[in-house]
Amino acid sequence: MFISDPLVFVELHKTAGSHIGRCLRAILEGRQEGKHNMVPPALYDRFILGSIRNPWDWYVSLWGFGCDGNGSAYHQATRRFGWSYYWRQLNKEMGKTWLTPSEYLTQIVADARKPVNAWREAYRDSSDPACFRAWLKLIMNPEHRYDIGEGYGFSPISHHSGLLTYRFFKLFSCLRRDLYRAPGLAQAENLQAVWAQHGITNAIVRTEALEDELIQALELAGIALSERDRTFILEGKTQKTNTSTRKPADYYYDDETIELVNQHESFIIKHFDYQPPKPA
Repeated sequence: MFISDPLVFVELHKTAGSHIGRCLRAILEGRQEGKHNMVPPALYDRFILGSIRNPWDWYVSLWGFGCDGNGSAYHQATRRFGWSYYWRQLNKEMGKTWLTPSEYLTQIVADARKPVNAWREAYRDSSDPACFRAWLKLIMNPEHRYDIGEGYGFSPISHHSGLLTYRFFKLFSCLRRDLYRAPGLAQAENLQAVWAQHGITNAIVRTEALEDELIQALELAGIALSERDRTFILEGKTQKTNTSTRKPADYYYDDETIELVNQHESFIIKHFDYQPPKPA
């Protein structure tokens, strides 16, 4: 999370956050506090900026990152237990000082049953569509909702929607602990109303039009941009960071997996008018 006096940028994983942060640090005086942090309520009065990505591409990017041995989703899914993670990190990711004994037990039992070998096999080859499709079916299966940690399985969202939607509401809303107990989250059709009531962002830029929409968002925030600032942002179209060794999204999908993302990320797809890939 990048914090400045006029603006706070909240970084949703795999949505060009490194590039956006670099642009903001070049333009504004501010500080970096972690990466994928929730916004403290004390900062809700500032202009809050987020970013999003086409869900079909997002899942390929997340998987490809894991195929290179990177990312929390990869590390949690491919190990049996993470004792230090339970006591020191999981509670923080859920915005709590401590988890309840029941929550600890639920996570430990789920990890005991986790198909670690299946997860590892799915991460085996970033050039193999079969690996990606197997991984996608694992991560979209509610039976495995605790496998990747970070509190996803404890939220009602995990029963009907995917990890991207969970992270979206976790970072871009004021739900905080209510993310794990609000009755409105139990049904996918309620998410738009929940977002209308609890969303905290003033602008969310799409990575597919990142540079232009970032400039528009900064102007909306009342930040004066020089021509040098604009040029610096626009030059980012030719730069990439945190890339993974994988092919374009179209290469990996078939009709079944396209529909799987369509069902589990329907809120984001409809909200941002995203279109599916064309299977190879």
